[in-house]
Amino acid sequence: MPDSHLMYEVFGKPSPSSTSLGFELISLDMKAMTTRVRFDGKPEFCNPAGVIQGGYLVAMMDDTIGMLAGMKAGRAKLPSTVDLHTHFLRPVRKGAIEVAARLRNVGRAIIFAEAELYDSRGKEAARASASLTLNPVLKPAT
Repeated sequence: MPDSHLMYEVFGKPSPSSTSLGFELISLDMKAMTTRVRFDGKPEFCNPAGVIQGGYLVAMMDDTIGMLAGMKAGRAKLPSTVDLHTHFLRPVRKGAIEVAARLRNVGRAIIFAEAELYDSRGKEAARASASLTLNPVLKPAT
């Protein structure tokens, strides 16, 4: 986790939405532009079939990509997801979930990123590709 401390310097603490998903940083490498995050697949995230509802899985991937893009952008720009395309590969049951993300291309106004989501058995269960626009921060959020 060579760059893990940087996340807290940029963001302070995880957002309430990240906290509700059980966000836990595992690794962050800004030189490689990669990260790995653990989430808590809670029973209340399950649908009637007993598997995690897809919207929660997408939120976990978006949260991981957004954090990494935010780290790359720094405090001068705020990344905002424009497009997030997801493929669901297998159902995910409650338990630990990990997301690995990488920035593929970083421009002045847009970032392209990818993520894979792994279930508690370590099997890839979903993947996503995203584009994020970089918006100037005119006033700090309160």
